[in-house]
Amino acid sequence: MVQWRGRRRSTNVEDTRGQRSSRPMRARGLKLGGGMGTIGIIAVIAITLMGGDPSQLLGILLGSSSQINSNQPLGDDDAAVFLSVILADTEVTWGKLFSASGSRYIEPKLRLFSGGVNSACGYNTAAVGPFYCPPDQRVYLDLDFFQQLKQLGAPGDFAQAYVIGHEIGHHVQNITGVLPKVHEAKQGISKKQANQLQVLVELQADCYAGIWAHYAESERDLLEAGDIEEGMQAAAAIGDDSLQRRAGGRVRPETFTHGSSAQRTQWFKTGFRTGSVEACDTFNQSNGLSDIGWAQMARTAQNAQAAETQASAISDAHSAFASKRSDVQITGKGIVVKVLADDLKGSRHQKFILDIGRGQTLLVAHNIDLAPRVSSLRSGDQIEYLGEYEYNQRGGVLHWTHHDPAGRHMDGWLKRRGQTFR
Repeated sequence: MVQWRGRRRSTNVEDTRGQRSSRPMRARGLKLGGGMGTIGIIAVIAITLMGGDPSQLLGILLGSSSQINSNQPLGDDDAAVFLSVILADTEVTWGKLFSASGSRYIEPKLRLFSGGVNSACGYNTAAVGPFYCPPDQRVYLDLDFFQQLKQLGAPGDFAQAYVIGHEIGHHVQNITGVLPKVHEAKQGISKKQANQLQVLVELQADCYAGIWAHYAESERDLLEAGDIEEGMQAAAAIGDDSLQRRAGGRVRPETFTHGSSAQRTQWFKTGFRTGSVEACDTFNQSNGLSDIGWAQMARTAQNAQAAETQASAISDAHSAFASKRSDVQITGKGIVVKVLADDLKGSRHQKFILDIGRGQTLLVAHNIDLAPRVSSLRSGDQIEYLGEYEYNQRGGVLHWTHHDPAGRHMDGWLKRRGQTFR
């Protein structure tokens, strides 16, 4: 049994149970129909347990943003407190590993919900099960899911901790650049090849869960004898081959998205045995994903942290102008009132003036050495923007509306009629 009582709780848990999320009117993707019988449970586990890409596998329902209060205090029930302690322990493990690589770990949020939830990945019902949403860096979980785990033969508190450890593994993949790189690699390849890549993603997250368990046991005595075996039993129970047999069908490896029982158990054991991120390289050199290395992954995370810090300071041009602030990220939109000649001194810049309302104009200096020109720009065009603001008495200047190839500055962009120039 996990020795969790009396330990530090994470402050990154958002308890929104009992609050209602507005369901969108229109849905895209797959829907899970019917009740939560045996087949439904198997489908849920197959898609979501310790993994899952909600945008591809869970039938995301796109809709309005959440109306819930994420600042509600965490409930004092054992289930919520247990998950808060486990999340706190993962923060310790990954915080130390990132620090050893010269970076700072960006801690994710865990949102507990009931019934349904809106996220940056769309709207999901409880039938989806736990999932990680990369855009908002949150793990989403309805606690009723653990009852379904028990029905599938994965009881015990460490099976629940394993779920969290795996989803946090996806967060590590996200902030170190693995998930974006896999997403890019999936473009233009067959469904079978995309499935194979997804299996490697899930197995690495299993290995990362093993790394957390390694340090939880060796450094903090969080685990007891039998906990690891319980985790491996859970891993075996939710292998793609086991789930396909339970559903009464034949085993079809080409459809695997999470890996076989043997593979999932093997990679969890690898992470637990070694405690090494490098040992969790499920990707081979041929697909171009393993060559990024842990040190580079940590640097990617460090750049992401810098971008996150800058993003927290995003303002609007009106506020920046009123407070006479410079070097602040701003976002908004305006109407082109004048197109100016390009500035060809040094780096080339496309220049134009926007009317952004409230009697204020904004000069845009768009670097066309690093980003594509806004083609055929004319007065009356509506432009959306994200960039860095520099104050002057005439309304200010917007620059850095492009991608920074060195990764040291927050990316900016211009948008017109749905097309992005960055």
